[in-house]
Amino acid sequence: MAGNAVMVDARPQVVRHQGSLPGAWVVDPSELSGRLRPTPTGTFPVIRDAGASARREIASDTEIAVVSVSSEAPRIAEQIADLGYTNVRYVAGGYRALRSTT
Repeated sequence: MAGNAVMVDARPQVVRHQGSLPGAWVVDPSELSGRLRPTPTGTFPVIRDAGASARREIASDTEIAVVSVSSEAPRIAEQIADLGYTNVRYVAGGYRALRSTT
């Protein structure tokens, strides 16, 4: 992922016990729309990176990688794209796939 990319950990709370994803923005799937929806003026929300004190705006073309349970990840990525984000993908294999590459 590029340096300005955002990883969204959208795993349900009941499976987050598998482990954390350093730097990921943790959001419950049921809260995605409310937390990522652009403002009425068309600007995108500001997020706080996990474990960091910095806040930053997510631009519409920011690379967003969605990690969730395999059956939900494509739907969640599509939900985010439907909000106006143009560079959204899901991580095939989810958390386990990410952990096996590190």
